[in-house]
Amino acid sequence: MSKVYAKSRAVILAALVVAPMTSALRAELAPEALKQAQANFKAANVSNTGQLTSAEFKTFVDLNAAAQIGRAPKIKANNAYDRAFSKVDANKDGKVSWDEYLKAQSSP
Repeated sequence: MSKVYAKSRAVILAALVVAPMTSALRAELAPEALKQAQANFKAANVSNTGQLTSAEFKTFVDLNAAAQIGRAPKIKANNAYDRAFSKVDANKDGKVSWDEYLKAQSSP
């Protein structure tokens, strides 16, 4: 195996291992922020179903924006509630569960 090939292979393997870890770490919320986001989720869920409607999601984003959590300040500033809702609602059932929110936080 040539030295160039071996070096290229090592760089590619390192990128495959490190890239997913760094993007996951970048998107993760700090434990305090996660705890606050969960409290905000419960507060916004006035229907008490465990899933947020579009209107409840807007309240949730506003609460998170006030606490400077995740992407919420940017969503609020750009009035991008509908776009964010459609991205977070992974199964497209018109509601956002806590699990869907967590999965959206770990995506780049």
